[in-house]
Amino acid sequence: MKRALLIAYEGKVKGEEKPFDEVKEEKPLIVILGVRDIIPGLEEAIAEMKPGEEREVEIPPEKAFGKRDPNLIVIIPEREFKKRGITPYPGLPIEADGRTGRVVAVSAGRVQVDFNHPLAGKTLVYKVKVIDELKDLADIGKHLFRRFFGYEPEKVEFKDGVLKISYVFSRGADQVEPAFVAYVLTHFDEVKEVRMEKIYRRRATEEAAEGSGQA
Repeated sequence: MKRALLIAYEGKVKGEEKPFDEVKEEKPLIVILGVRDIIPGLEEAIAEMKPGEEREVEIPPEKAFGKRDPNLIVIIPEREFKKRGITPYPGLPIEADGRTGRVVAVSAGRVQVDFNHPLAGKTLVYKVKVIDELKDLADIGKHLFRRFFGYEPEKVEFKDGVLKISYVFSRGADQVEPAFVAYVLTHFDEVKEVRMEKIYRRRATEEAAEGSGQA
Protein backbone atom coordinates (compact mmCIF):
# COMPACT_ATOMS: atom_id res chain seq x y z
CA MET A 1 0.00 0.00 0.00
CA LYS A 2 1.21 3.50 -0.78
CA ARG A 3 2.39 5.56 2.17
CA ALA A 4 -0.12 8.09 3.46
CA LEU A 5 1.22 10.91 5.63
CA LEU A 6 -0.55 13.67 7.52
CA ILE A 7 1.47 16.87 7.36
CA ALA A 8 1.33 20.49 8.48
CA TYR A 9 3.46 23.16 6.89
CA GLU A 10 4.18 26.82 6.24
CA GLY A 11 5.48 27.78 2.81
CA LYS A 12 7.31 31.03 2.01
CA VAL A 13 9.22 32.43 -0.92
CA LYS A 14 12.88 32.64 0.13
CA GLY A 15 13.61 36.11 1.47
CA GLU A 16 9.96 36.97 2.12
CA GLU A 17 8.20 36.96 5.47
CA LYS A 18 4.57 36.39 4.50
CA PRO A 19 3.58 32.74 3.89
CA PHE A 20 1.92 32.00 0.56
CA ASP A 21 0.41 28.79 1.94
CA GLU A 22 -0.14 27.22 5.35
CA VAL A 23 -1.68 24.05 6.79
CA LYS A 24 -2.26 23.92 10.55
CA GLU A 25 -1.68 20.87 12.73
CA GLU A 26 -5.33 20.95 13.81
CA LYS A 27 -6.41 20.20 10.24
CA PRO A 28 -3.45 18.42 8.63
CA LEU A 29 -3.18 17.61 4.94
CA ILE A 30 -3.09 14.00 3.80
CA VAL A 31 -0.40 13.30 1.20
CA ILE A 32 -0.08 10.02 -0.70
CA LEU A 33 3.56 9.54 -1.64
CA GLY A 34 4.34 8.82 -5.27
CA VAL A 35 1.22 10.34 -6.83
CA ARG A 36 2.35 14.00 -7.12
CA ASP A 37 0.03 15.39 -4.49
CA ILE A 38 2.61 18.07 -3.66
CA ILE A 39 5.68 19.61 -5.29
CA PRO A 40 8.60 17.17 -5.78
CA GLY A 41 11.02 18.85 -3.38
CA LEU A 42 8.57 18.78 -0.49
CA GLU A 43 7.59 15.18 -1.20
CA GLU A 44 11.24 14.11 -1.20
CA ALA A 45 11.71 15.72 2.20
CA ILE A 46 8.70 14.20 3.95
CA ALA A 47 9.44 10.76 2.48
CA GLU A 48 12.55 10.71 4.68
CA MET A 49 10.77 11.91 7.82
CA LYS A 50 9.14 10.06 10.72
CA PRO A 51 5.91 10.96 12.53
CA GLY A 52 6.55 13.86 14.91
CA GLU A 53 9.61 15.07 13.01
CA GLU A 54 9.93 18.71 11.86
CA ARG A 55 12.22 20.19 9.24
CA GLU A 56 12.92 23.40 7.37
CA VAL A 57 13.47 22.65 3.69
CA GLU A 58 14.75 24.93 0.93
CA ILE A 59 13.39 23.94 -2.48
CA PRO A 60 14.83 25.25 -5.77
CA PRO A 61 12.48 26.16 -8.66
CA GLU A 62 13.16 22.95 -10.60
CA LYS A 63 11.77 20.93 -7.67
CA ALA A 64 8.96 23.39 -6.94
CA PHE A 65 6.87 25.12 -9.62
CA GLY A 66 9.52 25.10 -12.32
CA LYS A 67 11.56 27.81 -13.95
CA ARG A 68 9.87 30.72 -15.68
CA ASP A 69 9.22 30.05 -19.36
CA PRO A 70 9.27 33.22 -21.52
CA ASN A 71 7.18 31.38 -24.12
CA LEU A 72 4.29 31.41 -21.62
CA ILE A 73 4.15 35.20 -21.67
CA VAL A 74 1.91 36.18 -24.60
CA ILE A 75 0.41 39.30 -26.13
CA ILE A 76 -3.35 39.35 -26.74
CA PRO A 77 -5.12 42.22 -28.55
CA GLU A 78 -7.23 44.23 -26.12
CA ARG A 79 -10.18 43.98 -28.51
CA GLU A 80 -10.39 40.24 -27.77
CA PHE A 81 -11.18 41.09 -24.15
CA LYS A 82 -13.63 43.81 -25.16
CA LYS A 83 -15.55 41.32 -27.33
CA ARG A 84 -16.24 39.34 -24.15
CA GLY A 85 -17.15 42.38 -22.09
CA ILE A 86 -13.92 42.25 -20.09
CA THR A 87 -11.81 45.27 -19.18
CA PRO A 88 -8.28 43.97 -18.68
CA TYR A 89 -6.08 45.31 -15.89
CA PRO A 90 -2.80 44.14 -14.26
CA GLY A 91 -3.47 41.23 -11.92
CA LEU A 92 -6.67 40.10 -13.65
CA PRO A 93 -6.82 36.28 -13.66
CA ILE A 94 -7.94 34.73 -16.94
CA GLU A 95 -8.62 31.28 -18.41
CA ALA A 96 -7.61 30.55 -22.00
CA ASP A 97 -7.12 27.25 -23.84
CA GLY A 98 -7.40 25.37 -20.57
CA ARG A 99 -4.62 27.42 -18.97
CA THR A 100 -4.75 29.86 -16.10
CA GLY A 101 -2.88 33.13 -16.45
CA ARG A 102 -2.87 36.69 -15.20
CA VAL A 103 -2.65 40.06 -16.91
CA VAL A 104 0.67 41.75 -16.21
CA ALA A 105 0.42 44.86 -18.42
CA VAL A 106 -2.01 46.75 -20.64
CA SER A 107 -0.67 49.27 -23.15
CA ALA A 108 -1.59 50.66 -26.59
CA GLY A 109 -4.32 48.14 -27.23
CA ARG A 110 -2.15 45.19 -26.27
CA VAL A 111 -2.50 43.01 -23.19
CA GLN A 112 0.44 41.04 -21.81
CA VAL A 113 -0.64 37.80 -20.14
CA ASP A 114 1.65 35.52 -18.12
CA PHE A 115 0.69 31.84 -18.06
CA ASN A 116 3.58 30.84 -15.80
CA HIS A 117 2.65 29.67 -12.32
CA PRO A 118 2.89 32.70 -9.94
CA LEU A 119 5.65 30.87 -8.02
CA ALA A 120 7.59 29.75 -11.09
CA GLY A 121 11.26 30.65 -10.82
CA LYS A 122 11.05 31.07 -7.04
CA THR A 123 13.10 29.28 -4.41
CA LEU A 124 10.74 28.21 -1.64
CA VAL A 125 11.27 27.53 2.05
CA TYR A 126 8.94 25.17 3.88
CA LYS A 127 8.69 24.48 7.58
CA VAL A 128 7.06 21.07 7.56
CA LYS A 129 6.01 18.55 10.21
CA VAL A 130 4.88 14.97 9.70
CA ILE A 131 1.98 14.52 12.10
CA ASP A 132 1.27 10.85 11.50
CA GLU A 133 1.51 7.99 9.03
CA LEU A 134 -1.83 6.30 8.28
CA LYS A 135 -1.96 2.53 7.85
CA ASP A 136 -5.72 1.93 7.95
CA LEU A 137 -7.65 2.46 4.72
CA ALA A 138 -10.71 3.72 6.59
CA ASP A 139 -8.58 6.48 8.14
CA ILE A 140 -7.03 7.24 4.76
CA GLY A 141 -10.49 7.41 3.19
CA LYS A 142 -11.68 9.79 5.89
CA HIS A 143 -8.81 12.24 5.41
CA LEU A 144 -8.98 12.04 1.63
CA PHE A 145 -12.70 12.81 1.80
CA ARG A 146 -11.96 15.93 3.83
CA ARG A 147 -9.27 16.98 1.34
CA PHE A 148 -11.60 16.65 -1.63
CA PHE A 149 -14.91 17.77 -0.11
CA GLY A 150 -13.73 20.24 2.54
CA TYR A 151 -15.66 18.72 5.46
CA GLU A 152 -15.86 15.53 7.53
CA PRO A 153 -17.77 12.42 6.41
CA GLU A 154 -20.32 10.91 8.77
CA LYS A 155 -18.86 7.39 8.64
CA VAL A 156 -16.08 5.52 6.83
CA GLU A 157 -15.62 1.75 6.69
CA PHE A 158 -13.25 -0.55 4.81
CA LYS A 159 -13.98 -4.26 4.65
CA ASP A 160 -13.35 -7.00 2.10
CA GLY A 161 -12.02 -4.57 -0.47
CA VAL A 162 -14.99 -2.21 -0.17
CA LEU A 163 -14.57 1.38 0.99
CA LYS A 164 -17.93 2.72 2.14
CA ILE A 165 -18.39 6.39 2.94
CA SER A 166 -21.52 8.00 4.32
CA TYR A 167 -21.69 11.76 4.05
CA VAL A 168 -24.09 14.66 4.25
CA PHE A 169 -24.82 15.87 0.75
CA SER A 170 -23.77 19.46 0.04
CA ARG A 171 -23.81 21.80 -2.90
CA GLY A 172 -21.12 20.85 -5.39
CA ALA A 173 -20.68 17.32 -4.02
CA ASP A 174 -21.82 15.74 -7.30
CA GLN A 175 -18.95 17.48 -9.10
CA VAL A 176 -16.35 16.40 -6.53
CA GLU A 177 -17.46 12.79 -5.99
CA PRO A 178 -16.29 11.34 -9.36
CA ALA A 179 -12.79 12.79 -8.91
CA PHE A 180 -12.59 11.44 -5.35
CA VAL A 181 -13.69 7.94 -6.36
CA ALA A 182 -11.30 7.90 -9.34
CA TYR A 183 -8.41 8.98 -7.11
CA VAL A 184 -9.04 6.19 -4.60
CA LEU A 185 -9.46 3.44 -7.21
CA THR A 186 -6.43 4.62 -9.16
CA HIS A 187 -3.98 4.79 -6.27
CA PHE A 188 -5.10 2.02 -3.89
CA ASP A 189 -5.15 -1.48 -5.36
CA GLU A 190 -6.54 -2.77 -2.06
CA VAL A 191 -9.82 -0.96 -2.76
CA LYS A 192 -11.92 -2.94 -5.23
CA GLU A 193 -15.09 -0.92 -4.82
CA VAL A 194 -16.14 2.47 -3.45
CA ARG A 195 -19.67 2.98 -2.15
CA MET A 196 -20.78 6.55 -1.54
CA GLU A 197 -23.89 6.90 0.62
CA LYS A 198 -25.46 10.37 0.52
CA ILE A 199 -27.34 11.67 3.54
CA TYR A 200 -29.92 14.41 3.02
CA ARG A 201 -30.50 16.39 6.19
CA ARG A 202 -33.03 19.12 6.90
CA ARG A 203 -31.42 22.52 7.23
CA ALA A 204 -31.33 24.06 10.70
CA THR A 205 -33.11 27.21 9.45
CA GLU A 206 -36.01 25.11 8.19
CA GLU A 207 -36.27 23.31 11.52
CA ALA A 208 -36.29 26.63 13.38
CA ALA A 209 -39.04 27.98 11.11
CA GLU A 210 -41.20 24.90 11.74
CA GLY A 211 -40.64 25.12 15.48
CA SER A 212 -41.82 28.74 15.52
CA GLY A 213 -44.91 27.96 13.47
CA GLN A 214 -43.74 29.93 10.43
CA ALA A 215 -44.66 28.64 7.01
